[in-house]
Amino acid sequence: MEKIIYMKKYRTDINGSWGIGHITVDINMSFKEVLEKALEKKAFVIVKPSRGKYWYVKGINGNKTFEEIEEHIENNLKNDYRNKSQCWLINYEE
Repeated sequence: MEKIIYMKKYRTDINGSWGIGHITVDINMSFKEVLEKALEKKAFVIVKPSRGKYWYVKGINGNKTFEEIEEHIENNLKNDYRNKSQCWLINYEE
């Protein structure tokens, strides 16, 4: 299992999959179960939208770096993008 070195929660979302790849997980699963799936995929982001049927585990294809994803999330936060959604940014030990 991957070792997390950083995890931060935000009140925003990422625009679509934003080219970073994603999987969906049933909204009825616990955060712990979703986090386990994210760790399996070494995903950078978990999103729980304010409404909908799914959690989104994003950042699984290596197209964007942790830093690029972090900057994107910070910009969305500043722009008040989907401020009722929640997302967790995750970084791993190399």
